[in-house]
Amino acid sequence: MTTRTIRDAANLASVRAEAVQDLLLVSSFGLWAMLLGVAPVVALRLMTGS
Repeated sequence: MTTRTIRDAANLASVRAEAVQDLLLVSSFGLWAMLLGVAPVVALRLMTGS
């Protein structure tokens, strides 16, 4: 009974850690996409002076 409780707790921690890792991975892709999309627009606006 004790080993099952320990396994269940470890499994829960593993699932949470995997969910956090997935969230960080997706958000980092979103951040890079935003930076790569905004940088040319900002550079163009600075070069044209508007």
